[in-house]
Amino acid sequence: MSDIQTLPFLWCRIGEQSYGIPITQVIEVAAMVAFASLPESDPVVRGMINRRGEVLPLLELRRVFNAPVTPLAPETLFIVIQGETQRAGLIVDEVYQVKYWPASQVYAAPRTSRFVDTIVSDETGLIQIIALEALLAHTLMGTSLPPHSEARL
Repeated sequence: MSDIQTLPFLWCRIGEQSYGIPITQVIEVAAMVAFASLPESDPVVRGMINRRGEVLPLLELRRVFNAPVTPLAPETLFIVIQGETQRAGLIVDEVYQVKYWPASQVYAAPRTSRFVDTIVSDETGLIQIIALEALLAHTLMGTSLPPHSEARL
């Protein structure tokens, strides 16, 4: 039996970049469902969905990470996550798998991005681990992202 500590993340892709979400905060991965748009909301909030009787905000991660926004389709995936006090759906382009990375491959991210807290380095490249609490606080609790011309439709 190995004594190497491993950390589990759900590995996904947004645009051309790979991201990870701590598996302890993932509820499920699901295909796109009908959603209601919210007028005058933060552009990251694509709308609200009803997931098994619970109303959740649906967040467009392409806008968070400055990737061009693409049309949603029935095969578009979203990840339902549980923050400290809030659940939300995160729109992603692709979900690969749950990966267990050795703690020795996980590094603190530079303070240049408030929505990435750690980075994993492995044979596939660099995987940015999303800082979910920071993301939820800025998009759902009254503070918005700085305006980016490419982030608006």
